[in-house]
Amino acid sequence: MGELPGRTSDSDDGDPSTNGPSATVKTPRGPVEEVGAAIPEAASASFAALLHLIRLMAADLVLHRADADLERFEQAVRTKIEQFTSPTANQNARDAGLAFARHLVELVLTQLRAQVEIKKSLSLKAQATLTEKPAPPAAQPDPELPKFLN
Repeated sequence: MGELPGRTSDSDDGDPSTNGPSATVKTPRGPVEEVGAAIPEAASASFAALLHLIRLMAADLVLHRADADLERFEQAVRTKIEQFTSPTANQNARDAGLAFARHLVELVLTQLRAQVEIKKSLSLKAQATLTEKPAPPAAQPDPELPKFLN
């Protein structure tokens, strides 16, 4: 078999100028994308379930308490991730894993921030509705009706 026109055996496959106009260019991937792509589907489902539980617990801590502070909670979460002791001695694996964990936790914190904003806007609307509506007038008994129907 001969070589394709415009390509040589020592040409760079990643260079679109040597592959022609229909060549695909790979986008650069960072450590988060590489770790995410390497995770098996079953592990990905496990991570999704755990992240869902973290989001529910965080919402319970932040949304359902009058004294809760979202910024304080976010700072505590980020601090605890940095204090994590990795079970691996491989520094590259540890760095990539922690970067991926930070990425996933930031997604949860973003959802939590959105929930807090929605709660604030709904409570402001409810307060505005309560202050705008005048109280309904008290019902006056009809003097023509018998007293036992009043």
